Amino acid sequence: MTISVSYRFDDAVVLITGAGSGIGAALARHCAREGATVIAVDRRHEPLLSKMENSVRDRIDLRAVDVSNEADVAAMLDDVKRKYPRLDAAVLGAAIQYRTDLDQMSPAQWREVIDINLNGVFYCLQGIIPLLKAQRGGSIVAFTSGLALTGWAGAGAYAASKAALIGLIKSVAHELKDFNVRANVLSPGVRATPIFLDVSSQDEREFYRRTIGVSEPEGVVPTLLYLISDASVNLTGVVIEHRISPASERVALS
Repeated sequence: MTISVSYRFDDAVVLITGAGSGIGAALARHCAREGATVIAVDRRHEPLLSKMENSVRDRIDLRAVDVSNEADVAAMLDDVKRKYPRLDAAVLGAAIQYRTDLDQMSPAQWREVIDINLNGVFYCLQGIIPLLKAQRGGSIVAFTSGLALTGWAGAGAYAASKAALIGLIKSVAHELKDFNVRANVLSPGVRATPIFLDVSSQDEREFYRRTIGVSEPEGVVPTLLYLISDASVNLTGVVIEHRISPASERVALS
C-alpha cells in the first residue's frame, strides 16, 4: 500500500536563505513549481538557476545578500515587506563550515562561521518576526546538524553554531506561540551538498556511507514542505532529525 501526499503553495510567499545551492535550492525549486513565490537569498545563485524552467524562474525573486551583514539583511527584509502583503514561511538555511582544528583556526574564521550560521539567523529573525506577529501566522524553520550533539574533528565552530540554533529557535517558539507562528528546527542528515562535499575527507565520506548513509538534498524536501505547510499547524518548538538514510535514498560518493 502506498500513501501519497502532495502540497500546493498557490500564492504563498516563502523566504529561503542559503537558496543558491544544496537543500535550499532543492526546496526553492519545489515550492516555485507548486505555485509559491520564493524569495531566494544567497551570495550567489548559479546552481539554483541551472536548468530551471522559465515558468519556475518567473516565481523566484533572487536576492544577492550576505546574511552576516546586518544592514544588508535589514534593507532586504524592508523591501520584502513593501513588495509582498504577507510572508507565509521562512526557511533559514544559509551556512558555511571549515574543517580546521581549534588550535589552528584563526579568530577570523571562527567569526565568519558564527556570523553566517548563527548571527545571520538572528538578523533575519529580527526583520521577519514583526511581520509574522502582525499577520498572526507563519512558519519558521532553521537547520541544525547531527554534529551539534556528536561533534567532529575540525568542525568545532560549525557544531557550536548549530547547537546554538536549537536554543535560539526553541526560544522563538515560546515567544511566538500566542501569535500562531510556528518555529522549528530540522537536522537534515548527511546530504551530498556543497557544504559537506567541499570540506569532508574521503575517510569521513566512507564512514557515513558505511553507517547512516549519504543522500541527495532533495530527500529532505518532503519534511520541509510539511514544516512550512498547514499540515504542521500544531507543531512548534521541536527538533526533527533525519539521521539514517533508507537504502533507496542513498547516493554513491567518489
